[in-house]
Amino acid sequence: MPESKHAILQTGLDLLSAGRYPDAIARLQQAVRLSPQSAAAFRALAEAHLGCGDLDEARRCCERSTTLDPSFDRAFYLLGVICAHAGDLDDSIAAFERAIELRPKYFDALRGLAAVAGRSGQLARALECYRELIVAGIDHSELLLEFAETAERHGDLDDAITARKILFKREPDNLENRFNLSSLTGKNPPPATPATMVTQTFDDYADRFETHLGALQYSGPELLYRAVNRCESRSDLQVLDLGCGTGLCGQPFRQMAGQLIGVDLSPRMLEKAKDKNLYDELHCAEVLDFLSQQVEYDLIIAADVLIYFGDLQPVFSAARSRIGSGGHFAFTIECSDCDDVVVSRNHRYLHSPGYVRSVIAESGWQIEVFDECTLRQEHHQDIAGIVAVVVRR
Repeated sequence: MPESKHAILQTGLDLLSAGRYPDAIARLQQAVRLSPQSAAAFRALAEAHLGCGDLDEARRCCERSTTLDPSFDRAFYLLGVICAHAGDLDDSIAAFERAIELRPKYFDALRGLAAVAGRSGQLARALECYRELIVAGIDHSELLLEFAETAERHGDLDDAITARKILFKREPDNLENRFNLSSLTGKNPPPATPATMVTQTFDDYADRFETHLGALQYSGPELLYRAVNRCESRSDLQVLDLGCGTGLCGQPFRQMAGQLIGVDLSPRMLEKAKDKNLYDELHCAEVLDFLSQQVEYDLIIAADVLIYFGDLQPVFSAARSRIGSGGHFAFTIECSDCDDVVVSRNHRYLHSPGYVRSVIAESGWQIEVFDECTLRQEHHQDIAGIVAVVVRR
C-alpha cells in the first residue's frame, strides 16, 4: 500500500527536526509533488534547503509558501531569516514586519527584525524592537547584550550602561562585558582587555589594518625606532616584537636585529606579517604567556600594545625577566590626563605619564627616553602619547 501524502510530509518533517537536511529535502520534494498547493510543505522544504546552505532554493520555496498562504506567519518569519542570511536586508525587514503584522506577539520575528534593522543602520527601529521584547519579559542575556551593543552604537549610553550592569550582576565573571561596561562608565577597569576580544577584533581588521592606519597618519613604529636608535647602535640584537600585528615594526627594526621574533594574538594579522618575510619566527600567543618562556632578548618592543593592558606592572616585570643587563624595553602608550588608568570609549587603555613612570621605577627599569608625541590622528584630532625606552642595569 503506497504511503499517504500526510505520511510522506510527516517523515520529511521528522528528518528536518533531526537535522538530516539532504534526506529531508528528498522526502519533502515528494511531498510538494503530491501536494503542490501545500504551503506547509513548501515552508518545510525551504527550511531544509536553508539547512544545506542553498539560500536561492530556500527563498524560492519560502516565497512559494507565502504565495499559497498569504496569512502564513511562520513562512514570512522564515523568509526574513533566509533574506538576512543572504544579506538582502530590506527584504528581510519586510518579511519580518509582515510576520509581526499577522501575529503581533511573534517575538522571534520581532527579535529578527531588531537584529536586521541594526545591521542595516536603522538603530532607532532596532532599539524600539528590543525594548518591546524586554517589556514583554524576554530579557535573557544574549538579547540584553544585543540591546546594549545597539544602544551604544546609537549613542543611548544610559540604556547601554543599564543593560550591561544587569548582565554584570548575572555574569560577574564575564570579562568582555565587564570591560565594555568600564569603557562606558570610565570606572573599575579590569587588568587587561580580554584576549578573545583582541583576537576577534584584529582577525576581522587584518585586511584593512594598514590602509586604515595610513589614513590616521599612524607613526608608532617610526617613533619607536628613532627612540631606540638614540640608545642602541648594535645591528645583531635579539629582538622581540610584542603584538607585532602585520609587521609594521619589522621593517625599521630588521636592520638592527640579528634575530627578529614576532608574537601576536591574531592569526590573521600574523599571516600578513609572514608575507613580509621580515621575521625569523612568528608566534600566536598572549604577551604574558609568551614572556614566561625562558628566552633572553636584547630588545623588546611594544608599539601600540600597552593600550590593551590596564595594569602595566605584570608586563614590565615580565619583560624585565627576559632582558639581560644593558638590554632595553621600548614602548608607546596613549595618555590619560586625569586618572592613572582609564578605558576609553574606543576600548583602549589610557595611562597617565605619572603612573607609567611609577611602574617603570617599581619594576626596576631606568628611563633613557620618555618623550611626549603624537601617535596618530582621529577625527582630525592629535592623539597624545608617550614613546619611551627603558634599560635594565
